[in-house]
Amino acid sequence: MPVAVVTGSGRGIGRAIAVRFAREGWRVVVNAKKGREEAEETLRLVKEAGGDGVVVMADVATREGCRSLAQAALGLGGLDVWVNNAGLGLYSPFLSADDRLIEKQLEVTLKSVIYCSQEAARAIREGVIVNVASIAGIRPFPGLSIYSAAKAAILNLTQALAVELAPRIRVNAVAPGVVKTKMGDSLLKMLGLSEEEFAKRYTLVEKMVTPEDVAEVVWMLVKVPTITGQVVVIDAGEMLKAQLH
Repeated sequence: MPVAVVTGSGRGIGRAIAVRFAREGWRVVVNAKKGREEAEETLRLVKEAGGDGVVVMADVATREGCRSLAQAALGLGGLDVWVNNAGLGLYSPFLSADDRLIEKQLEVTLKSVIYCSQEAARAIREGVIVNVASIAGIRPFPGLSIYSAAKAAILNLTQALAVELAPRIRVNAVAPGVVKTKMGDSLLKMLGLSEEEFAKRYTLVEKMVTPEDVAEVVWMLVKVPTITGQVVVIDAGEMLKAQLH
């Protein structure tokens, strides 16, 4: 059975990605920094979907955390795919962003991808790295300047790694819009909108992106052997809708 690591897979997009791989019969290293019960629930869903795996509680904003995930994957028989999903969306007007917020945002969202991609590339013989970015890395959103900067860096890093790690490892990214997750719900709450209102007002297809939609794109980037260095936007037409106003 091939092995995938999915960082930040205790819930949301990460959980959906882990379960998607499990449906193909993969072993999955499920990861969360805290919330072991959520991580164990993801593993239960992974096994229910036909896969197997382990839970590793680790902080991927540290090199030690990333290394422990790579070692867990090798313990399962090898490492074929690494999905950098862990991230943090902290809202703050730019001039109100203090040092602690800036550091935490960059550590969790950007440094984790750098550290984990290094550890993944050392452990993968031949395989794929997929980075979960955001459309915030393509166009700015008020109050998300540091988050947007981190996600933009991930998009650039994706191309750089695709060049450096070829042909042994393919590296791609997915850039979701607002997704039906805990993070997405907090944004809608701040905007004072229901899912239906947001979808109707801000997307072309009048539907919210689901974690399962994102997981399907991640699986496609793994499955198609000739895609590398690419960013796939999945935003229900959110960016195009914004251009119309």
